[in-house]
Amino acid sequence: MIFNIYYINFPKVYEIKMMLSNVIALGGELRQESSEGKEIDYRGKLGVKFMTLFSGEIEAGKKTTGSDSQKVLETFEIKTTKSIILSEILERSRVVTDLKELTEGELLRIDNVNLSLENETELRTVKLFANGSFKGLAIPGANGLDINNIFNSMFKDYAYKLKGNIADDNDEIIVKIPLTFESEFESSYSVDDLFIGKISLVGLYKGKIKMDSLRNSFDFFQEMGMAQTTNNNASSEVQESQHSKPKPFSLTKSANHSKEYHYIDLLAIVQNINIPTGNK
Repeated sequence: MIFNIYYINFPKVYEIKMMLSNVIALGGELRQESSEGKEIDYRGKLGVKFMTLFSGEIEAGKKTTGSDSQKVLETFEIKTTKSIILSEILERSRVVTDLKELTEGELLRIDNVNLSLENETELRTVKLFANGSFKGLAIPGANGLDINNIFNSMFKDYAYKLKGNIADDNDEIIVKIPLTFESEFESSYSVDDLFIGKISLVGLYKGKIKMDSLRNSFDFFQEMGMAQTTNNNASSEVQESQHSKPKPFSLTKSANHSKEYHYIDLLAIVQNINIPTGNK
């Protein structure tokens, strides 16, 4: 199988590869030898008269044997790349076409998946802070406290939340990719490249969960802030019965919180490469 890697959790992939087989090829040598034996026999008959007392035939022979040997040594260097490590994981993974036939803990591969970003509005805002757009911005009255450093601490465990589905299956998949402050994706890809065409997911099946199960520090502090705002409004203002309470602001994309998704502990996102087997 030939594939292109969009995303790989290499530490996880490497550990699983070592459990399957802790032998990695580092180099190889091809040796070719050929030998050819040559045998030459020269035979002659000499007629010799010796002192006219007797005559006879003396047979003289010369036999030579030659051996030619040819040796060709070719040394190959085998690169241990992420693709080589991942390829054995792919070979051992079960290809799943029906999401209803999954076993928790199973190593699997799901092809032809369409992905979408669940927390897009929130994510775009988080990336503004992660990219340093608010670097140096201080909170008034906070003794020079850098707001960018505060948010970066909150984003340490933040993640992309991606939903996926395959054709003719009403169930949906959910995976997450940790947000780093450098580059999460391979070969200069971005999260938006995952939504173009269909991809393959490789990972461990963890069962069904609700969207709210994928919590992080930012979600926790956001909920605390919303609760605090609601309590302050309730204690400082008298709400008339005919007026509805103000709805707290939230960056989180609205979702059906009662819906369950098949959660995949993600190892890699790849795209299969189809190479023609013959000339047309």
